[in-house]
Amino acid sequence: MLFDDEPRFSGLPEAGFKVFEIRDHVRRRRAILEQIHPALSDLGHDLTRRLRTETDHQLHAHLPRLDWPKGYRPFCTWLALSTHAQGYQAGPQLNVGIHPDHVAIRLGWDVSASEFGRFEFRCRVGRLAPALLTVAQEANLKIRVFASAPWPTGSTVVFESSRDLTASFAEVQRRGVWWEVGKRYELPEQLGLVTTAALADEASSVFAALLSSGEIL
Repeated sequence: MLFDDEPRFSGLPEAGFKVFEIRDHVRRRRAILEQIHPALSDLGHDLTRRLRTETDHQLHAHLPRLDWPKGYRPFCTWLALSTHAQGYQAGPQLNVGIHPDHVAIRLGWDVSASEFGRFEFRCRVGRLAPALLTVAQEANLKIRVFASAPWPTGSTVVFESSRDLTASFAEVQRRGVWWEVGKRYELPEQLGLVTTAALADEASSVFAALLSSGEIL
């Protein structure tokens, strides 16, 4: 198409954040898919093309179905960029997470993923940790670990640091289900940013910085 490479993303819909208040999980899932996912699809389109040009990484954009495992009660949604065309959950992902009270741009891991142990090992004994920490300091990124919490919270931060990777991995062993390094945009304070095309600029900047730290994907 003639205009296929023109930017599509114009911001997240402000009204979309209200869908997380819907108590019935079937209706909530349907509303998330209808009101938030079209914007995330546009964001994925733009970011995969920008990062391919800026970093020479061929990435695939993924959106969750939010109906797995059976009985799952969605408390957030996300866009994941991965080198995997399928099965992105098995490895690291460049992730834009949409929550009722914040938007996150991060390198994220489901800590039950088969490759997380290798990532931790490379951070402990290889060159990845110093490079990743340098990028985190320069880009003002934070390391966070999340534990599960009952709906409607879904997950809660149990660890946060600017530099302590070792302690973050120890917290994963204790109770973590998700590990990340990135930025959070608190709501409603940052609605003026996340509801505009500027969010794509933020995500592109954070992801390009993370990719510069080495083979994280």
